[in-house]
Amino acid sequence: MAITSQESSTSAELARAEPEPGADPRPLQLVWWLATPFLTGLVIMALELVAFRLYAPYFGYSIYVWGGMISVVMVALALGYAIGGWMADRSQTDKSLYGVLLFAAFYQLGILFTLGSLLRFFAHRGEFSGAVFASLIIFAPPMTAMATAGPFLIRLLAHSGRVGSTAGRIYALSTVGGIAGILATSFFLVPHFGTQRTLETICIVSALTALAGLAMRLPAALLALVPLSALLWSVPTTLWPANTLWAVESPYNLVRVVRNGRWLILKLNDERGVHTIRDERTGWTGHYYDDFALGPLLVPAQRLLVLGMGGGSSIASTRVTAPDIDTDAVEIDPRVVEAASRFFGLKLEDPKLRVHIADARPWLASNSDHYDLVHLDLYQGGPYIPFYLVTVEFFQAVHAHMSDNSLLLMNVFDTGRNHELLASTAATLERVFPTVIDLAVGSGNHLLLASPQTGSAPAMKARLMNYQGNEMVQRMARHAAAQMTDFEAPSGTVVFTDDFAPVEEMTHRMLEGE
Repeated sequence: MAITSQESSTSAELARAEPEPGADPRPLQLVWWLATPFLTGLVIMALELVAFRLYAPYFGYSIYVWGGMISVVMVALALGYAIGGWMADRSQTDKSLYGVLLFAAFYQLGILFTLGSLLRFFAHRGEFSGAVFASLIIFAPPMTAMATAGPFLIRLLAHSGRVGSTAGRIYALSTVGGIAGILATSFFLVPHFGTQRTLETICIVSALTALAGLAMRLPAALLALVPLSALLWSVPTTLWPANTLWAVESPYNLVRVVRNGRWLILKLNDERGVHTIRDERTGWTGHYYDDFALGPLLVPAQRLLVLGMGGGSSIASTRVTAPDIDTDAVEIDPRVVEAASRFFGLKLEDPKLRVHIADARPWLASNSDHYDLVHLDLYQGGPYIPFYLVTVEFFQAVHAHMSDNSLLLMNVFDTGRNHELLASTAATLERVFPTVIDLAVGSGNHLLLASPQTGSAPAMKARLMNYQGNEMVQRMARHAAAQMTDFEAPSGTVVFTDDFAPVEEMTHRMLEGE
């Protein structure tokens, strides 16, 4: 088919107006082409980190949530790279790239208006399936769009014979941007402004990246800032239930204090979890925390170590039977300590109490003191125990800080039919302590009692039955005496070590009712 002179003239004008890929761009355009992979890498990694924090109240804080979410992210990136390469081969300019990035910004904005309802909808699908489906809807589209930038910009910037160096430069800039996104989100945005404001900031960065690129060819594109700004201004703020007294985000947790009648409850991340509960009238909890008061009845206790302080309920219970006990409490999250002080009666100015903001295991490694009682209640915002806090090596570190006639009390939550998590935890304790006793305290909770001395449940039962004192404690002592049993590990029980500790797999099976 012949080409008319008019068509030929038009094509020549377009060629002059829109340089071919590989041609030297204007300096400002070149700068922005190099800034774009940095910014898209930043957005991708910031969204990935925010997703995990965002999901915690709905799906929990387990490796299964991480695994499901990261799998979707990788699929989105792979798809984005393929689409970006396809677009680059069919585009003469960068307008289509920045148009896709602008779509990503407006998509993120739309998600901000529907986020709560989407997460509540997917919450009932379980921690893995729920996280996967939520990620496909909430995060996959904008991440796919952001991933198109890499191959597209390689096509725009590559000169003959320098494709390799151009690709290396683009991927390096994207990686550095990802590092910046991780650091900014982890150490500044989420701790200081919370998840929602972080998502709004990421949306703004996405929009400015796209609009700056478009404005170099289409200045009118800047008009998109008007509706974008108006919509961002009207994004609804996160509304917690009416019974929420206090909510704050820390580097470790979403921390909430809620009131349910006369009960104050501390929740970390998982809406279903309870990390401290307190009856405002009596100071008791009505749950396993009260049973820590039994420790001083079983061993003479002058010094107490609490690993995983939470709201301080185990300390309050212990001081009913040992009011002058000297206490070191270790809690990783300063916001949890603040909640304990503001709402749960923990007196930080108490000369008999020292609160240490630290992770339990590193703290043990740096401390050399010895204790008569040790409390372990180490959960990470839900029913999951961090694996490194339930291994032989960890219990050996705890044992090294215990006096000869001392006692460890550890809370274990296990509602499974076979109680494999409880059995493995107790079997692991048996590798370090000669005496391990199981005390079922209700609602799926068990207190495991471990001693460096050889002993038995009958001997402890006798001490509890002989207690005469506080009426509430006396009732607990009688009930505990009836529930205590010497632990015997079933054949084939897994012993947790730093090398192999399938704690999350067991917890997952327990939650699934297996």
